[in-house]
Amino acid sequence: MVGDPQIWQDEYPHVVRYRDATLHFQTALPRHTRQAIEQLVEQAPTAKRVSAPLPCSASGLFAKREKLDSLKKKWRMQRGNPKRNGMYDWPIEELINTREASKRGARVPELIGYGYTSSKLGLMQDFFLITELLHDHVDGISRIRTSPEAVNAVIEATFELLHALQRRGVTHMDLWVANVMLPEQGKARAIDLENCFFGHTDYPDETLGFQFGFIYFREIYRYITEADYDSAVERALAKHFPNVGRAGFDRIYALAKHQEVGRLERRDIFHSGKLKSRW
Repeated sequence: MVGDPQIWQDEYPHVVRYRDATLHFQTALPRHTRQAIEQLVEQAPTAKRVSAPLPCSASGLFAKREKLDSLKKKWRMQRGNPKRNGMYDWPIEELINTREASKRGARVPELIGYGYTSSKLGLMQDFFLITELLHDHVDGISRIRTSPEAVNAVIEATFELLHALQRRGVTHMDLWVANVMLPEQGKARAIDLENCFFGHTDYPDETLGFQFGFIYFREIYRYITEADYDSAVERALAKHFPNVGRAGFDRIYALAKHQEVGRLERRDIFHSGKLKSRW
Protein backbone atom coordinates (compact mmCIF):
# COMPACT_ATOMS: atom_id res chain seq x y z
CA MET A 1 0.00 0.00 0.00
CA VAL A 2 1.09 3.61 -0.53
CA GLY A 3 3.10 5.44 2.09
CA ASP A 4 4.08 3.77 5.34
CA PRO A 5 2.53 0.27 5.38
CA GLN A 6 2.50 0.32 9.17
CA ILE A 7 0.03 3.22 9.19
CA TRP A 8 -2.46 1.28 7.10
CA GLN A 9 -1.95 -1.86 9.18
CA ASP A 10 -2.54 0.07 12.40
CA GLU A 11 -5.66 1.86 11.15
CA TYR A 12 -7.17 -1.07 9.24
CA PRO A 13 -5.96 -4.13 11.16
CA HIS A 14 -8.86 -6.51 10.53
CA VAL A 15 -8.35 -8.58 7.39
CA VAL A 16 -11.03 -10.47 5.49
CA ARG A 17 -9.82 -13.01 2.94
CA TYR A 18 -12.33 -14.65 0.65
CA ARG A 19 -11.54 -16.47 -2.57
CA ASP A 20 -9.10 -14.20 -4.43
CA ALA A 21 -9.93 -11.08 -2.39
CA THR A 22 -8.17 -9.43 0.54
CA LEU A 23 -9.91 -6.58 2.35
CA HIS A 24 -8.78 -4.49 5.31
CA PHE A 25 -11.18 -2.92 7.83
CA GLN A 26 -11.04 -0.67 10.88
CA THR A 27 -12.87 -3.17 13.08
CA ALA A 28 -13.98 -6.77 13.00
CA LEU A 29 -17.07 -7.24 10.86
CA PRO A 30 -20.40 -8.56 12.10
CA ARG A 31 -21.41 -11.82 10.48
CA HIS A 32 -24.07 -10.25 8.25
CA THR A 33 -21.60 -7.62 6.98
CA ARG A 34 -18.95 -10.22 6.25
CA GLN A 35 -21.49 -12.25 4.28
CA ALA A 36 -22.38 -9.13 2.28
CA ILE A 37 -18.68 -8.55 1.55
CA GLU A 38 -18.36 -12.12 0.34
CA GLN A 39 -21.39 -11.62 -1.88
CA LEU A 40 -19.79 -8.47 -3.30
CA VAL A 41 -16.61 -10.38 -4.14
CA GLU A 42 -18.58 -13.15 -5.84
CA GLN A 43 -20.47 -10.77 -8.11
CA ALA A 44 -19.06 -10.35 -11.59
CA PRO A 45 -18.71 -6.60 -12.18
CA THR A 46 -21.23 -5.31 -14.71
CA ALA A 47 -19.08 -2.30 -15.63
CA LYS A 48 -15.55 -1.01 -15.16
CA ARG A 49 -16.73 0.97 -12.14
CA VAL A 50 -19.58 -0.08 -9.88
CA SER A 51 -20.84 1.98 -6.92
CA ALA A 52 -23.69 0.83 -4.71
CA PRO A 53 -24.74 0.22 -1.11
CA LEU A 54 -23.45 -3.06 0.25
CA PRO A 55 -26.13 -5.76 -0.25
CA CYS A 56 -27.03 -5.76 3.43
CA SER A 57 -28.99 -2.80 4.75
CA ALA A 58 -27.96 -3.51 8.33
CA SER A 59 -24.28 -2.97 7.49
CA GLY A 60 -24.72 0.71 6.62
CA LEU A 61 -21.85 0.56 4.14
CA PHE A 62 -21.27 1.74 0.58
CA ALA A 63 -18.92 -0.05 -1.83
CA LYS A 64 -17.01 1.08 -4.89
CA ARG A 65 -15.42 -1.51 -7.13
CA GLU A 66 -13.12 -0.74 -10.05
CA LYS A 67 -11.86 -3.32 -12.51
CA LEU A 68 -8.24 -2.52 -13.35
CA ASP A 69 -7.91 -2.44 -17.11
CA SER A 70 -4.20 -2.40 -17.89
CA LEU A 71 -1.10 -4.30 -16.85
CA LYS A 72 0.70 -1.04 -16.02
CA LYS A 73 -2.07 0.06 -13.68
CA LYS A 74 -2.19 -3.34 -11.99
CA TRP A 75 1.58 -3.28 -11.48
CA ARG A 76 1.65 0.29 -10.14
CA MET A 77 -1.20 -0.30 -7.72
CA GLN A 78 0.24 -3.61 -6.58
CA ARG A 79 3.52 -1.88 -5.67
CA GLY A 80 1.98 1.36 -4.45
CA ASN A 81 3.85 3.40 -7.06
CA PRO A 82 2.75 6.73 -8.55
CA LYS A 83 2.58 7.47 -12.25
CA ARG A 84 5.26 9.49 -14.04
CA ASN A 85 3.45 12.73 -13.26
CA GLY A 86 3.62 12.01 -9.53
CA MET A 87 -0.06 11.15 -9.16
CA TYR A 88 -1.39 7.79 -8.11
CA ASP A 89 -4.07 6.04 -10.11
CA TRP A 90 -7.52 7.44 -9.34
CA PRO A 91 -8.67 4.57 -7.05
CA ILE A 92 -5.58 5.07 -4.88
CA GLU A 93 -6.01 8.85 -4.93
CA GLU A 94 -9.57 8.40 -3.68
CA LEU A 95 -8.43 6.01 -0.95
CA ILE A 96 -5.75 8.41 0.29
CA ASN A 97 -7.98 11.48 0.07
CA THR A 98 -11.01 9.92 1.74
CA ARG A 99 -8.87 8.80 4.66
CA GLU A 100 -7.18 12.19 5.00
CA ALA A 101 -10.38 14.23 4.71
CA SER A 102 -12.08 12.06 7.31
CA LYS A 103 -9.13 12.41 9.69
CA ARG A 104 -9.35 16.19 9.30
CA GLY A 105 -12.98 16.12 10.39
CA ALA A 106 -14.33 17.17 6.99
CA ARG A 107 -17.94 16.41 6.14
CA VAL A 108 -17.29 13.30 4.04
CA PRO A 109 -18.18 9.61 4.43
CA GLU A 110 -15.82 7.78 6.74
CA LEU A 111 -13.42 5.31 5.13
CA ILE A 112 -14.31 1.93 6.65
CA GLY A 113 -12.11 -0.36 4.58
CA TYR A 114 -10.43 -1.13 1.28
CA GLY A 115 -9.19 -4.15 -0.60
CA TYR A 116 -8.51 -5.91 -3.85
CA THR A 117 -8.72 -9.15 -5.75
CA SER A 118 -5.57 -10.77 -7.09
CA SER A 119 -4.77 -12.96 -10.06
CA LYS A 120 -2.89 -16.23 -9.77
CA LEU A 121 0.24 -14.24 -10.57
CA GLY A 122 -0.42 -11.93 -7.63
CA LEU A 123 -1.42 -8.80 -9.56
CA MET A 124 -4.42 -6.72 -8.54
CA GLN A 125 -7.52 -7.27 -10.65
CA ASP A 126 -10.21 -5.25 -8.86
CA PHE A 127 -9.96 -2.53 -6.23
CA PHE A 128 -12.58 -1.96 -3.51
CA LEU A 129 -13.31 1.11 -1.42
CA ILE A 130 -15.76 0.67 1.47
CA THR A 131 -17.20 3.77 3.10
CA GLU A 132 -19.98 4.81 5.40
CA LEU A 133 -23.38 4.74 3.70
CA LEU A 134 -25.08 8.13 3.89
CA HIS A 135 -28.55 7.12 5.03
CA ASP A 136 -31.41 9.49 4.23
CA HIS A 137 -29.28 11.57 1.85
CA VAL A 138 -29.92 12.45 -1.79
CA ASP A 139 -27.40 13.96 -4.18
CA GLY A 140 -27.95 17.53 -5.29
CA ILE A 141 -28.62 16.88 -8.96
CA SER A 142 -31.29 14.29 -8.14
CA ARG A 143 -32.93 16.79 -5.80
CA ILE A 144 -33.01 19.44 -8.53
CA ARG A 145 -34.30 17.07 -11.21
CA THR A 146 -37.12 16.04 -8.92
CA SER A 147 -37.82 19.56 -7.67
CA PRO A 148 -36.35 22.25 -9.97
CA GLU A 149 -37.57 24.91 -7.58
CA ALA A 150 -34.96 23.63 -5.09
CA VAL A 151 -32.06 24.81 -7.26
CA ASN A 152 -31.26 27.87 -5.14
CA ALA A 153 -31.28 25.88 -1.91
CA VAL A 154 -28.99 23.25 -3.45
CA ILE A 155 -26.61 25.92 -4.71
CA GLU A 156 -26.45 27.55 -1.28
CA ALA A 157 -25.79 24.19 0.38
CA THR A 158 -23.02 23.49 -2.13
CA PHE A 159 -21.35 26.84 -1.51
CA GLU A 160 -21.56 26.33 2.25
CA LEU A 161 -20.01 22.87 1.89
CA LEU A 162 -17.20 24.21 -0.30
CA HIS A 163 -16.37 26.71 2.43
CA ALA A 164 -16.60 24.10 5.20
CA LEU A 165 -14.21 21.82 3.33
CA GLN A 166 -11.71 24.62 2.82
CA ARG A 167 -11.78 25.40 6.53
CA ARG A 168 -10.57 21.83 7.06
CA GLY A 169 -7.83 22.28 4.47
CA VAL A 170 -9.66 20.24 1.81
CA THR A 171 -9.86 21.57 -1.76
CA HIS A 172 -12.32 19.41 -3.70
CA MET A 173 -11.69 19.85 -7.43
CA ASP A 174 -14.71 17.79 -8.53
CA LEU A 175 -17.35 19.41 -6.36
CA TRP A 176 -20.46 19.64 -8.51
CA VAL A 177 -23.96 19.11 -7.18
CA ALA A 178 -24.01 15.36 -7.90
CA ASN A 179 -21.14 15.04 -5.42
CA VAL A 180 -23.04 16.96 -2.76
CA MET A 181 -25.14 14.71 -0.53
CA LEU A 182 -28.08 16.44 1.11
CA PRO A 183 -29.71 15.06 4.27
CA GLU A 184 -33.30 15.52 5.31
CA GLN A 185 -31.97 17.79 8.04
CA GLY A 186 -28.51 19.14 8.70
CA LYS A 187 -25.48 20.02 6.60
CA ALA A 188 -24.45 18.63 3.22
CA ARG A 189 -21.55 16.19 2.83
CA ALA A 190 -19.13 15.67 -0.05
CA ILE A 191 -18.37 12.44 -1.92
CA ASP A 192 -16.02 11.30 -4.71
CA LEU A 193 -12.74 12.68 -3.38
CA GLU A 194 -10.27 11.32 -5.91
CA ASN A 195 -9.39 14.82 -7.18
CA CYS A 196 -8.64 16.70 -3.96
CA PHE A 197 -5.81 18.66 -2.43
CA PHE A 198 -4.92 19.27 1.20
CA GLY A 199 -3.29 22.33 2.63
CA HIS A 200 -1.97 25.47 1.00
CA THR A 201 -2.01 26.64 -2.61
CA ASP A 202 -0.20 29.70 -3.91
CA TYR A 203 -3.25 30.32 -6.11
CA PRO A 204 -6.30 30.30 -3.83
CA ASP A 205 -8.19 32.91 -5.85
CA GLU A 206 -7.81 31.08 -9.15
CA THR A 207 -8.64 27.76 -7.52
CA LEU A 208 -11.79 29.19 -5.95
CA GLY A 209 -12.76 30.74 -9.28
CA PHE A 210 -12.56 27.32 -10.90
CA GLN A 211 -14.63 25.69 -8.17
CA PHE A 212 -17.47 28.20 -8.46
CA GLY A 213 -17.38 28.13 -12.26
CA PHE A 214 -17.33 24.35 -12.35
CA ILE A 215 -20.48 24.10 -10.26
CA TYR A 216 -22.31 26.17 -12.87
CA PHE A 217 -20.83 24.30 -15.85
CA ARG A 218 -21.82 20.89 -14.52
CA GLU A 219 -25.59 20.89 -14.99
CA ILE A 220 -26.59 23.89 -12.88
CA TYR A 221 -26.70 26.09 -15.99
CA ARG A 222 -29.75 24.09 -17.08
CA TYR A 223 -31.78 25.24 -14.08
CA ILE A 224 -30.77 28.85 -13.43
CA THR A 225 -29.82 31.86 -15.53
CA GLU A 226 -26.19 32.87 -15.56
CA ALA A 227 -27.08 36.27 -14.13
CA ASP A 228 -28.91 34.70 -11.18
CA TYR A 229 -26.02 32.30 -10.60
CA ASP A 230 -23.53 35.18 -10.66
CA SER A 231 -25.62 36.95 -8.04
CA ALA A 232 -25.62 33.83 -5.84
CA VAL A 233 -21.84 33.63 -6.20
CA GLU A 234 -21.45 37.27 -5.16
CA ARG A 235 -23.49 36.63 -2.02
CA ALA A 236 -21.45 33.52 -1.21
CA LEU A 237 -18.16 35.37 -1.67
CA ALA A 238 -19.31 38.17 0.61
CA LYS A 239 -20.38 35.66 3.25
CA HIS A 240 -17.67 33.00 3.06
CA PHE A 241 -14.71 34.45 1.14
CA PRO A 242 -14.69 38.24 1.69
CA ASN A 243 -10.94 38.52 1.09
CA VAL A 244 -10.82 36.76 -2.28
CA GLY A 245 -8.62 38.45 -4.89
CA ARG A 246 -11.01 39.34 -7.67
CA ALA A 247 -8.54 39.51 -10.55
CA GLY A 248 -7.47 35.88 -10.24
CA PHE A 249 -10.93 34.69 -9.27
CA ASP A 250 -12.80 36.46 -12.06
CA ARG A 251 -10.43 35.31 -14.80
CA ILE A 252 -10.74 31.60 -14.02
CA TYR A 253 -14.41 31.81 -13.01
CA ALA A 254 -15.38 33.26 -16.40
CA LEU A 255 -13.59 30.44 -18.23
CA ALA A 256 -14.70 27.57 -15.98
CA LYS A 257 -18.37 28.46 -16.36
CA HIS A 258 -18.28 27.77 -20.08
CA GLN A 259 -15.60 25.21 -20.94
CA GLU A 260 -14.76 21.64 -20.02
CA VAL A 261 -11.81 21.51 -17.63
CA GLY A 262 -10.22 18.07 -17.41
CA ARG A 263 -8.95 16.51 -14.22
CA LEU A 264 -5.31 17.23 -14.97
CA GLU A 265 -6.11 20.82 -15.97
CA ARG A 266 -7.79 21.29 -12.61
CA ARG A 267 -4.62 20.21 -10.87
CA ASP A 268 -2.68 22.76 -12.92
CA ILE A 269 -4.99 25.50 -11.63
CA PHE A 270 -4.20 24.53 -8.03
CA HIS A 271 -0.44 24.37 -8.70
CA SER A 272 0.05 27.22 -11.18
CA GLY A 273 -3.15 29.27 -11.32
CA LYS A 274 -3.33 28.80 -15.08
CA LEU A 275 -6.20 27.80 -17.35
CA LYS A 276 -6.11 28.29 -21.11
CA SER A 277 -9.17 29.59 -22.90
CA ARG A 278 -10.49 27.35 -25.66
CA TRP A 279 -12.20 30.19 -27.45
